[in-house]
Amino acid sequence: MKKQHFQTIFKTGTAILLCGIALTGCGTKNQQNVTTNITTVGNTALEQPMRLEALKDDETDYQAYWGTKIQCITRGEHGYYYLTPEEPLYLMYWDDDTQESIKLCAKADCNHDNAACNAYFGDVRYYDRTAQAAEYASGFQIYYYNGFLYLLGTEGNLIQVSPDGSERKRITKVYDYDGTSNTKLVFYENAVYVYNSAGNQGSSEEHTETITRYTLDGKSQERVVEWNSVSGAIHSVKNYGNTMFFLLSGLTINKNESGQEWTYTYQGLYAYNHQTGQSGKIIDAEITSYAVDEEQEQIYYFAYADGLYVYDIKTERTRKLYDAGKEMGIAEMSYDGKYLYLYNGEWVSYAKSNEKTELTRKCAVLATDGTVLYELPINKAGYMLFGNGDYIFAEQIVADEQQQAMKLTYMKKTEFARGQWQVLE
Repeated sequence: MKKQHFQTIFKTGTAILLCGIALTGCGTKNQQNVTTNITTVGNTALEQPMRLEALKDDETDYQAYWGTKIQCITRGEHGYYYLTPEEPLYLMYWDDDTQESIKLCAKADCNHDNAACNAYFGDVRYYDRTAQAAEYASGFQIYYYNGFLYLLGTEGNLIQVSPDGSERKRITKVYDYDGTSNTKLVFYENAVYVYNSAGNQGSSEEHTETITRYTLDGKSQERVVEWNSVSGAIHSVKNYGNTMFFLLSGLTINKNESGQEWTYTYQGLYAYNHQTGQSGKIIDAEITSYAVDEEQEQIYYFAYADGLYVYDIKTERTRKLYDAGKEMGIAEMSYDGKYLYLYNGEWVSYAKSNEKTELTRKCAVLATDGTVLYELPINKAGYMLFGNGDYIFAEQIVADEQQQAMKLTYMKKTEFARGQWQVLE
């Protein structure tokens, strides 16, 4: 397995490199002046090849079309829910028919500007654990599953919210909140699967990275995946039918005369079968992202500095669809049932910090045969969120006459040729 080398002089502005798996909320704990090597000691079962049986599509929308690094918007029954991109946080609802947003509060005579509002989820910059009665949202992540919204709270709890915003319920504690959160969620049947996408990257000690199952009644929990590693992470977890897929990556940091050398190791694509409880490796390749076509029983994946491939689950054969080129060495992927999407934002950051090369952020829209149909522009501070149905979404800096601010933007898929983003408002 090849190792990918990057060099950088350590400073605050390049901390994003250490968190290549989870680009936000990374922190710097145990990251400086360490030499680490990934290990798979004790991971014999996880490293065993695993053959996928036919994927059983139970017709549940697990929303695997969203990006796994940032999920600040989710699809409901008739529209989209999101948290405002800047604090204080408000829970918003966007009607895709009227293309208008409202704060999710039906209280009479509510001004929707304080903690009494049902849509208010706080400002973590001023959160006081000892004085605050209501638990704030710990970040911008939001999920919709089986008729309810789910968020992560500042006390480490999974919070269930009714779709009209009127009721909130703490389910159970699922993580330890320390001011930042790389905790991510995946749902299946009556449970949520919780993992930390940053893992122990930057640490010189061995840790056990996990995916833990919590029942949505809050009564039980169980580790379903364990991976022993030094400076590694479980990430990009998605559920398709009866199978949960995930990636493993490692990071080594070595000091040299010019600063530090960063070495990323991509371990491959793994899966966990909900029925059998077994995990194993599906594809042994340097995979940075993937998407599954349940109907055709195919897995699309992007191999580091190589390109896009398709893997046939029935025949276990692989063929290349698209060459990476210089502007797409690492891609985050999505598939909406019609188009494949490749976003190069992480690669742009690497090129700027390590090679002093300026590349343009973009999202390539491809047909399933690998033909590039469109290239959508993303501004310098933007990030692709993807999406299903008629729309695709991105988080971008938007400027008006007075200021510039981070906003959620959208584009109708029938207007890809125009390539113009609109602000959710």
